[in-house]
Amino acid sequence: MKRILTIALTLCIFGCASVGGPPPVDTSQLVAAGFKVVDVEAPLQIERLQTLPTGKLTEYQFTGKHLYLYPDVAKKQLYVGRPAEYQAYLKATGGTAGPSLAQQSAADTANYAKQDAGMAKLTARDENDPYWWSLDNIGWR
Repeated sequence: MKRILTIALTLCIFGCASVGGPPPVDTSQLVAAGFKVVDVEAPLQIERLQTLPTGKLTEYQFTGKHLYLYPDVAKKQLYVGRPAEYQAYLKATGGTAGPSLAQQSAADTANYAKQDAGMAKLTARDENDPYWWSLDNIGWR
């Protein structure tokens, strides 16, 4: 009985772990949405294809153009779409888009500004009292 319970619990844990995350990308839906299929043949291209995250669409900016890439390493193919094709794919699958590159860049800029303000405050403190960290400040005499 203990053995059956252990097996059932193990299957439940692994089954629950595999349920989460985004659904896999269906390449036929990408093609239906207008994504272009590019065959990858050169060794350097295959290397670069393998560096892309597998199983998900990646937003990429190339010479000022936004592209969405989906690698299929096993078939040595790359699915490439523009924002219009990506929106068509989202509409067909009922998915929602995450933050765009522009939105992420704006968030990063805000975080950098906050960090810079904190560093400026610490720098001003150090300029006013370069020995603020000395042992005299801890009350031992």
